Amino acid sequence: MAAQAVQLRQAGHDVRVLAGRGDADFLVPELDSRHPDVEQVTRALAAGDSAGVASTFEGLRCRLRDRLGSALADRELLIVHNVLTMPFNLPLVAALLDLGRPLLAWTHDVAWTNDQYAAYRRESWPYELLGHPQGQVSYVTISRLRQHELATLFDLPLAKVQVIPNAVDAMAFAGVGPQARRLLEGAGALEADPLLLVPVRVTPRKRLELALQAAAELWPRKPALRVIVTGPLGPHNRDNRRYADELLEQRSRLGLEQVVRFLFEQAGPDGRHPVAAEDVAQLYRVSDAVLLPSDAEGFGLPLVEAALARVPVVCADIHIFREVGGGGLYTFPVAADATEVAAQVERALGQRASRQRRRAIRRYSWPSVIEQTEVVIGGALGR
Repeated sequence: MAAQAVQLRQAGHDVRVLAGRGDADFLVPELDSRHPDVEQVTRALAAGDSAGVASTFEGLRCRLRDRLGSALADRELLIVHNVLTMPFNLPLVAALLDLGRPLLAWTHDVAWTNDQYAAYRRESWPYELLGHPQGQVSYVTISRLRQHELATLFDLPLAKVQVIPNAVDAMAFAGVGPQARRLLEGAGALEADPLLLVPVRVTPRKRLELALQAAAELWPRKPALRVIVTGPLGPHNRDNRRYADELLEQRSRLGLEQVVRFLFEQAGPDGRHPVAAEDVAQLYRVSDAVLLPSDAEGFGLPLVEAALARVPVVCADIHIFREVGGGGLYTFPVAADATEVAAQVERALGQRASRQRRRAIRRYSWPSVIEQTEVVIGGALGR
């Protein structure tokens, strides 16, 4: 819930978080399922004794209605997580419905389809609140499984129950720090699909022109492709500046200004290269493949780094790469053209782990989930 609030705020929404305990904008103790009065009601309802706690139930309902009404007076929409289909605070369910406000019931679990909660499966007040759809409520479930359960229980068309999955901050999970995130953002690569990393200096023997040509081959089929070249200009040869300018000109001719990004372009006024070793390590962890077009190397450290980060490597078929990288490399002949290089990149991206990773990011990253959430919010508000 807290992460969703943060993401909605970052998307420009005015969000207010209410909870019974913990970190929230407003604390209303009776929202907590562990509140003594709430626990008393829940135990009695489980035993079938709704009459015995009717007074306590109504007292809670009224207090909650008044406090929520005051705290939410200027809110257009309520998003309520796992309350309207679970039995842990039925006075809260009643109070929320009393408010008569548009409400998104974010459903993680459905008590009436779970035998663990059979004691609450009763067609009488207040149990019936859990087993029937409510008029001003739009239902959202976290999976198709829950969608089918809820739609069947409520006798609703599937289209009336939206599915929005839980989300993961992929960058945070991968340990990407603030500077590496800024580099990715500056390169327009936060939502790359796929992201190819070229962790080398900008010097002619790295054959970065071939990486550009391969990107031009791939881009029409992969419009969200991003290629990041991490290194600075090689320090020992003045020709490296001219080579960098030639690469930028080639990139422009190919129309790849938004696709291929050189991180040396993000250098500050002092000219200092903006990428530290720890940033490169973090970039490996969010990359889908490493591309190494070099036709000659003395060692090939990126092969070791990529192996440690479990990222597939697409590289020229040279002796040192085979020595350092062993088996499992996606190689192309030194004389290969861009089409052959692109084909090997696609082979690498086709491996199961890579496909699963990109699928997870596409479906379960916050940008995707918030985009879906905004559509549902608009629908609930009639926009």
